[in-house]
Amino acid sequence: MVSVNVYKKLKINNLRYFLCANKLSGTCKVSDNFRIFYILICVLISTTYLSAQGRPPGVGGGSSPSGFESDSLQNQETELDTANIQYFFSDNPGRLYPEKDSLLNHFFQQFDPARHRQLDYFNLGRITSAAYPSVYQPTLRRGLDVGLHAFDIYHIKNEDIRFYQQGKAFTDVFYSGSEQENGLIKARFARNFANGINFSVDYQRAFNINQRNSGGPVFNRTIPAGSSEKWLYEGFPRGRVSSLGMGFWIHREKYDAYLTYTSNSAAQLDYGGILSDSVFSIPSLSDALTPVISDAQTRHQKQDLTYLQYVKLNKKDSTGTKRSFLASHKISYKTGNYKSYDPFGSTPDKQDTLFYGTLFNDSRGLRFFLKEKQLENSFSISTTKARALKDTTKKAVSQNDWFEVGISHAYHNINQEIIKRNYNNVIVKGRWNFTPNDNVKVETYAHFNVLGYNVGDYRLNGELYFNIKNVGSLTVKAVNQLYEATYLQNETYLTQKELWKNNFKKTFETNVSGTLAVPRLKFEGTLAYTLLNNTVFFDKTFQPQQASTPLSILQLILNQNFSVKNFHLDNTIALQKPTEKFIRLPDVYAKSSLYAEGKIFKKAMLARAGLDVRYATAWFAPGFMPLTGQFYVQEAEKVTAYPSVDAFMSFKVKSFRLFVKMENLIGSFSPDVYYQIYHYPVPDRQFRFGIRWNLLN
Repeated sequence: MVSVNVYKKLKINNLRYFLCANKLSGTCKVSDNFRIFYILICVLISTTYLSAQGRPPGVGGGSSPSGFESDSLQNQETELDTANIQYFFSDNPGRLYPEKDSLLNHFFQQFDPARHRQLDYFNLGRITSAAYPSVYQPTLRRGLDVGLHAFDIYHIKNEDIRFYQQGKAFTDVFYSGSEQENGLIKARFARNFANGINFSVDYQRAFNINQRNSGGPVFNRTIPAGSSEKWLYEGFPRGRVSSLGMGFWIHREKYDAYLTYTSNSAAQLDYGGILSDSVFSIPSLSDALTPVISDAQTRHQKQDLTYLQYVKLNKKDSTGTKRSFLASHKISYKTGNYKSYDPFGSTPDKQDTLFYGTLFNDSRGLRFFLKEKQLENSFSISTTKARALKDTTKKAVSQNDWFEVGISHAYHNINQEIIKRNYNNVIVKGRWNFTPNDNVKVETYAHFNVLGYNVGDYRLNGELYFNIKNVGSLTVKAVNQLYEATYLQNETYLTQKELWKNNFKKTFETNVSGTLAVPRLKFEGTLAYTLLNNTVFFDKTFQPQQASTPLSILQLILNQNFSVKNFHLDNTIALQKPTEKFIRLPDVYAKSSLYAEGKIFKKAMLARAGLDVRYATAWFAPGFMPLTGQFYVQEAEKVTAYPSVDAFMSFKVKSFRLFVKMENLIGSFSPDVYYQIYHYPVPDRQFRFGIRWNLLN
């Protein structure tokens, strides 16, 4: 039998170059991560003490604010939030949201952005890796879309930046680690300065090094005799994702301006997973069973600089409750750089040709490159009226209405090395939100592409919220949209050669849902229906195809919580059934949390301890092609149904919180390997901890 040298093509120095702070030496010291964290904590805390003064993702992409916690039943706490802090977003400054990050909520110990939400995402086994939604939700489309969204859940967008109105400085820092080999750092800071200036910064960095010597085996299973244990680490993608968002708010009597900047990067070394989990028990390895598939290296980087300004057109309002008329202008400059390559060395091996299939067009190696630039100008007129805020815990907040009409022009430049193209889009848009009382809230939005590359595209969406007295609430949502295929679905080049050039029809999508929440029964249920025509998807040959038959998806999502004294059982289950096979979803996805909660140490500390369980029925999970950054439909093998169990304990003392958890408890005992995405196993039992601290000074 031929021994396998799994490092024959790896560029270890290149990997260390983009993973480590010490780039010149090419070495990666675990302590570097803690040094960075320590410095960040010190800077933020010291700044706080010195400155005491007076926003649904679909398959393959996302449009929800990253890191936001859901308004679902699982996020409603019996204990009121003690922070008493409110924030708003620049696209609607009149609507306030309560800061709810000081509690021991259900998302605190879910450090991974793929789980920091009501409806989870599946990833490639590790934090920082590409992610795919467990439950279908429509992606809200507008204008030209390049089509690279695998890392969106880690990103901070300009419209996500929170602005705070309190006179004191606000700091929120978080760190979570696992045996020093992968982790997550998050920090948010806001401060008011003199002369009506407010500054906000939002930072997060997730890293996944998977060093062999940093914490023992990834799998507690049989190691093939005569082979190195090292390859067990290389079935996982290694990487780093970093996001930085900054916002300046300039407030004057009749003028408000918001300057925001975001930078998001994802750097990955993706081995393509393992060929088969049979490698865990065979006595030796052959070329036909090489566990590592590819050596694709990927880097995505996005930047967005936006200036949004409002000018008040009417006279000064001393009460702050009269109708305001505003003129606004928004200019934004966005860039996107996307690169991925796999160097084959002198000759490609058998696994290279098998893995890349129809994408294999150069024996020297494969390289994907795309660069995008976008300049957009928007003008609008809006009117709004505020009212007194009665209860910050209610969904209807202090804004009677917001009516806005506008027009925007976007210029796009796409560079794929041998092809450079320019596109324009002119879009008219409108929005009408109104809250006549605490029991009713309506939000609507519409846009239509009148000129340019996406001419004819449109979107209509709305939300109607009713508060049913002594019962609960009913929320009805609807989305209707027509949109062009993504740029990469229409035209893609690889290694400076054309892969495909399509002229797909526009996709027509309608989604309607209704949610009934009954807090007294701790129940929330959502019934949703989606109809898609001309769906574009990637098939098992990694090529984009357009479906000729309509697709419908019927979904039922239920949340039911139970409690007896200090014991709690919180449950979410999603039932869904696509009528066609070109979109893959598990028929059932469920998660439960069983825990005990109470005050300890003379009621000075709030503690919670229990189990988190996640389960998906067996399904043909999608595969992932790292070179093009796309999930694709595969029919070779089903992912086995597997109950993932995590044990956790979390604690809260004033504004400081701590959790410890053991992930995938049964991984070391189950004969099955846990997969979420085809070919990518999830590690066996693993310890993790995390801390979070809110400061208001």
